[in-house]
Amino acid sequence: MRETIGVAIAAVVGVAALAAPIVAGIAGVGVTNEQRVLEATVRMERLAKGLEHADKIAPETKLEITRLILHPWYDCNQVACRKTLEARNRAAREQLQFVLAGGEAPNILSARRLKVERRH
Repeated sequence: MRETIGVAIAAVVGVAALAAPIVAGIAGVGVTNEQRVLEATVRMERLAKGLEHADKIAPETKLEITRLILHPWYDCNQVACRKTLEARNRAAREQLQFVLAGGEAPNILSARRLKVERRH
């Protein structure tokens, strides 16, 4: 029982440690918008992967993730991106939103949505 609690606490602390530098370190001097979005997308993907199995997410971590998701410069819907980056960015955002909501990772849903969007 103590080991389980220790692992859960370590996971929450580890996730919080991951989230803080994501928001603080994405913006860089002399970086193009697409580079900035790519870096943010990679970090969101890594964060979503790290949060998939977390039992509980600290409120501060949720707040930082929400800020990251809502930041317009890191969103391909608000900044010009290539199609491949746009798809990755959208999928990473969806994964984080589902993790925050306590739902399943939307891998199958995202694939279906991309398939439907390409038909139209």
